[in-house]
This record gives sequence, C-alpha cells and structure tokens, in this order.
Amino acid sequence: MPRFRVFALVAALACAALAGCRSDPGVAAYLGGGAVTIDQVTAVADDLTYAPAQRGNVTGYVLGSMIIRDVGGRLAASRGLALRHDTDPGLVAQYYGVAPDAPIVPLVTEAQDVLVTLAAAVTPVEPDLAQQRAAFDALFFASGRPVSDFYAFEQVQYLLTRDAIGRMIALRRQLDDAVAGSGITVNPRYQGLTYGLPITVDIGRGGVARASILVHLTFDGGLAEEV
Repeated sequence: MPRFRVFALVAALACAALAGCRSDPGVAAYLGGGAVTIDQVTAVADDLTYAPAQRGNVTGYVLGSMIIRDVGGRLAASRGLALRHDTDPGLVAQYYGVAPDAPIVPLVTEAQDVLVTLAAAVTPVEPDLAQQRAAFDALFFASGRPVSDFYAFEQVQYLLTRDAIGRMIALRRQLDDAVAGSGITVNPRYQGLTYGLPITVDIGRGGVARASILVHLTFDGGLAEEV
C-alpha cells in the first residue's frame, strides 16, 4: 500500500481559474503577495512515496497544506493568537518515512501548528442533523471499513455531539471565510483540492472511528455540500 496518507487535515479547497495578470501557467497559486510555482509543489511531493495514480492527490495535498499554512497563519496573526509549536518534526518525518530535512517536514509541521492554534481558540458549535449524518457517513474504523457497515446512523448519532465534532465544524467555518476573503488564485490544474479536519469518535465496543470534516469551497460560485 502506498505510504502517502493525509497527516491531519483542515479545509478542502476547490479553487478558481487564474485570471488577468495572475495567469502565469508555471504558477500553482498566488498566496498573499507571493506565488508558489508548480515546480516548488512538485519538489515537495517528490519526497513522498506514492503510486503514479496518486500523483494528483499528493501534489494537491502539498499545495493545500501551503494554502492552509498561509491563510491560517494570517488568520491567527489577525486575532493576536500566539502560534503553538505542538507538532514534533521528528514524528512528521517518521510518519512519512523521509529524512528530517525533507521539505515536507516543515510544511506539515507548520501547517499543523497553525491548525492546532486556531482550533484551541474556537468555540465548538452544536452540530445539526445534516452535519451529524455527513460525519457518520465519513467515519471509518482502522481496518478501513466504514462505520455504516456495522451501525445505523441512529445508533451512533448520540456520539456525534458538540464535544466530538463541534470544534472542527466551527474551525471549518472560520477557514471558509478566511480562504474566501484571502485573494488566493489557484491554477485550474489543481481544481478540487481537499484538506480535512480530523475527528475521532469512540464507538464503544465497536472501537475508535475516525473521519475528516471536509469543506468544499469555490471562488466562482458558492459552496458544495459540507459536513
């Protein structure tokens, strides 16, 4: 099985086409006052081991991490939040099976620290029925089997509470707004980028199940269906 897996994810991004003066085909994304080139994204992705068919997912994950690091960092700074440094770079390197100085290590470490900082500062919200159902549909056991193979939604709904999933729903809403107002422009080849906010639910005798709360954004017209 390919080594690449998403480490911890935050928001999912489907981005608009490059337009006007921001139209260099060699640019993957314009972030703030700077640009990230396709070559830069590829150089980070090449440190990871993955099957050829996964190349698009891996490069999308790398670019998504860059976007989250940039937008989330600016959001934290605007709110006067002191950046936490809870993520161990050594564990990141070990997770991906790369050298400690591989470019993916600081990228993931910094993006994760930004998310931890923001998550600690949000007030969890009470999930509605649609959000509970979406979270249930996304839950998987460590074996890879979906929770829905073993339980009906009604059996698990009482576990999908404000404490269990409400913090990540609240964080996703903040990132929605931050990304939408960021002025970011992304090359069309990276349409459909995803970044997930992890949740963990203890099903009891069924074991621990995990999912990512995903948000789907577009800059050219509305939101896709969300958890």
